[in-house]
Amino acid sequence: MRSLLIALTIALSCGCAAAAESALTIASGDYGDGMLIGFDPSTKAVRGYFSSETGQGRFNCIFYLKGRLSSSPASISTYFPETPNDKINGKLLVKAHDSVLVRLSTEPGGCWNVLHFADDDQPAEFTLVAKHPWVSIAVIKSDRAYFFDAPAASVHRKAYLVQGDAVGVRGVQPGWLQVDFVGGRKMVSGWVRQSDVYPDD
Repeated sequence: MRSLLIALTIALSCGCAAAAESALTIASGDYGDGMLIGFDPSTKAVRGYFSSETGQGRFNCIFYLKGRLSSSPASISTYFPETPNDKINGKLLVKAHDSVLVRLSTEPGGCWNVLHFADDDQPAEFTLVAKHPWVSIAVIKSDRAYFFDAPAASVHRKAYLVQGDAVGVRGVQPGWLQVDFVGGRKMVSGWVRQSDVYPDD
């Protein structure tokens, strides 16, 4: 009888752990201070992009963030989009559905003057400013990436993105991404060619 109770307790605790993992989630959107986050609940993949500057543009902190939210804190890797092999690893802690902490092993280049990410006592904290239905974040690699009204449309719009712009990805079709750009005076949405963004290595 006792062994049965022990087995049941173990089963229940494992079930709770599995349920906690499946329930672990984070809101996608603009987290302010230069941080964008996209989360795909079906794969638990979390993607982010941080870009900020200080000193009238003299100091820039830019990096792409990727990981899998199977636990909190979650292991993440960060890198500059043009140099994906130069990774800095770290942790992403979900404080709440709309609040996260980012702690990296070392400071990315230029970040010390903008925001500290390698401070054990005070990791960088971000809170959701505007929620969006993004499943990922992508970064433009082309000099000009034009918006289209639909995937495979023959004519592009006048509006375009430039290298280094980050977009929230809300939909994917072969060769195309449905994106939102929130870096201007107002949000611009549309489709861009997947070849115009850096690969998600």
